[in-house]
Amino acid sequence: MLIHKKGEDAYFAASNSAEGFCSYYPRCFDAERIQRVYAVKGGPGTGKSFFLRAVAEAGEACGWRCEYIYCSSDPNSLDGVILTGEGRCVALADATAPHVYEPSLPGAREEIVDLGAFWDPQKLEGKIGEIRRCNLEKSKAYQRAYRFLRSVGETGRAIDEQMLPYIKKDAIVRFAEKQMRGIPEGEGYRIAPALIASVGMKGWVCLDSYAANADRVVWIKDYHGAAQHLMQALGELAVKKRLSVRISHDPICPEKIDGLFLCESKTAFLILPEERKKAEEKAVDMRRFAETARMQSVRRTVRNLERMREAMLASAMDEMARVKEWHFQLEEIYSAAMDFAKKEAFTKSFCEKLFHLPKDETCDTI
Repeated sequence: MLIHKKGEDAYFAASNSAEGFCSYYPRCFDAERIQRVYAVKGGPGTGKSFFLRAVAEAGEACGWRCEYIYCSSDPNSLDGVILTGEGRCVALADATAPHVYEPSLPGAREEIVDLGAFWDPQKLEGKIGEIRRCNLEKSKAYQRAYRFLRSVGETGRAIDEQMLPYIKKDAIVRFAEKQMRGIPEGEGYRIAPALIASVGMKGWVCLDSYAANADRVVWIKDYHGAAQHLMQALGELAVKKRLSVRISHDPICPEKIDGLFLCESKTAFLILPEERKKAEEKAVDMRRFAETARMQSVRRTVRNLERMREAMLASAMDEMARVKEWHFQLEEIYSAAMDFAKKEAFTKSFCEKLFHLPKDETCDTI
């Protein structure tokens, strides 16, 4: 499934992986780049994502540049935003589980924004049993999903082992060098995680931000996992050139790369999603880098493993759909206890302070 965010600087900072929940928060909210972080707290349904979106849009209306960090489990929600403007870089992050963010320099660099201040505790006290049940069932569904994702990872590694003897690694390296030859040495070396795919409540989701913001896109048509070797070679060459690079780690197998964005040259290298393999005629076909004539003895095994992987992934997505059911039940409980009028008034006041706006000139987005 593709979420169309054309022109928006969007990515994920976490994933539901074969190893469990994988967070890139520490690297995304980099202390060298970001001067101030607002850790947003509050239960499900308290409007954390709406708060992040409102602040980001207010910032953009005032001329700030914004990076939108989407939730890997619920891609309709935001996990964070990073805003750059007026010589400053500030970030707001959903600091609740599973990506808990606790201030290390409270007050000096980080502040807590508690949206739980706008709920009525008495309304929630009467819902303790329902909240416990929803949390328990949601947790069980996540555990089942992660068991299936572990199987997806294991079958993927088994395919890699079967294919490795037939991959033309030297030819891949030469091809990668040719692709990188015209790209000059970098001036702002930085390697930053910025995932463009996730597996969550809406299934397999892709963001198109790399392709939409690139001047040059090189699409790669995978062949039984061979694309990972090309992506690895391209990534290593980017590091040698000291480029500013965004890396999209595979959401299920974080050790693999499914996308690279070279920030200075605005060049993107992307593995084609399955549904687009037939439509993209100019894609680099990784079949050319495999000794297909020698693969007769492993073809059946590889096909069987790929069927198993697809079945396990489908089961993981089924469990994520159950996570969604319990998650939105929780949101309904907490939303019913919220005073959203007070929360929106706070949001307006927060933006006025953050963007140094007179009270009668607050951006119209609030």
